[in-house]
Amino acid sequence: MRRRLWVSLVALTLLTGCGGAPATQEPAKRTAIADFEVKPLAVGTVKPCSLITAQQAGELGLVSAKSDQVGFPREGRPQTPTTCFWADSQGSSLDLQVHKADKAVSLALSQGEKAEQIKGYPASALDVQGKSCRVYVGASDEYYLVFQTMASNKPDGACALGRKAAEVAIGNAPTS
Repeated sequence: MRRRLWVSLVALTLLTGCGGAPATQEPAKRTAIADFEVKPLAVGTVKPCSLITAQQAGELGLVSAKSDQVGFPREGRPQTPTTCFWADSQGSSLDLQVHKADKAVSLALSQGEKAEQIKGYPASALDVQGKSCRVYVGASDEYYLVFQTMASNKPDGACALGRKAAEVAIGNAPTS
């Protein structure tokens, strides 16, 4: 009886991976926006400056109440047809870029240090010493967004600002 119990325990240990919980399988690599169970964002059909309103830029701490006065010439202003720029007078800025590319989801996930999700959308971030950050978000199979931030005056750092801006932009983007 004792021998059967010992044999059973050894067999159970071998089946469960040497005494631990069963090994978890690596999740399937997701390369399409449909794999994330979110609707594709139609960011190629809108101007990047429309993805973050003036009020929202103010809430993010990017534009002061005096943004129309001298010294704030570039807040919420298009730099090119696919980029928009906001800044404050204390050294924080956001450059929002819309990129068209094959395999946009894979690109968004591979550019940063580790894959993550922002509001369910595939994303990654590349932090440069807490002062600068690039947040990449897969918006659809054909488009991805880049949030380039500088935030020397933000206690949470540049990547936190980029992620918050990404949440705002995703919320404002039309779906296809």
